[in-house]
Amino acid sequence: MHLSFTILGFVVAALVAMTGVGGGSLMAPILILGMHIAPGVAVGTDLLYTALTRAGALWIYARKGQVKWRLAARMLAGSLPAAAAAIGALWLLGRGSRDFDAASNLALSIALTASAGVILFREQLGRLVARGKSKSCDESSDEYSEGSLRRFLPIAAGIVIGVLVSLSSVGAGALGVTVLLVLFPSTKARDLVGTDLAHGVVLALATGFGHMLIARVDFALLGQLLLGTLPGIYVGTRLVGLLPETALRRAIAIVLLGVAVKMAF
Repeated sequence: MHLSFTILGFVVAALVAMTGVGGGSLMAPILILGMHIAPGVAVGTDLLYTALTRAGALWIYARKGQVKWRLAARMLAGSLPAAAAAIGALWLLGRGSRDFDAASNLALSIALTASAGVILFREQLGRLVARGKSKSCDESSDEYSEGSLRRFLPIAAGIVIGVLVSLSSVGAGALGVTVLLVLFPSTKARDLVGTDLAHGVVLALATGFGHMLIARVDFALLGQLLLGTLPGIYVGTRLVGLLPETALRRAIAIVLLGVAVKMAF
């Protein structure tokens, strides 16, 4: 057992607890660049890690009734078929193919760039959404009405997120919440977070099993990462407010941009 992987699980969990930055945005690039894990294996392992670590949070949101299950189902209607198609394409490439890892690197670079942008401009986006709330329709009418364009936009967003997540393990967190905020600004933020968790957990679990079928999951590595997760969450929640969260998030975003450039080239 390598203690470094347990420490990594601890550090990532603590940063997520302190800043709200998605664990997938941090874990996969560290595994690839810092721990020299093959991109395909890092992505497959991180997908199951993400599903397991977010399941607890989803349970809490679901118990409080803060999950819009119909909306999550619409996103899954787009993301699951898209993810299945992407994993099928990877299988056709062959699990030992360099093209497999090249596809993961490219998708990771795109997803990290988008995630960094969301992190950097989260406050501005929040203010923009807040101004649009008064002009938006309420949840009981246009957002879920038959024939409304908004009915199909979550499916379209799910398709994009499904491809990114299946190839990079990044996208179902920061990007998912942002899409939901833009599409449904009148819905309570905590309900959107719960909905994104529901979508993300199911998608990560399904894609993680897909990667298992093509032998791209390291279960020993997964267990070592999980050992550090609970202590990391505990310490991170204790440090909330003691460290400058905004500055920390921006620093993480800048690092993600640098990693994205490195992954692309």
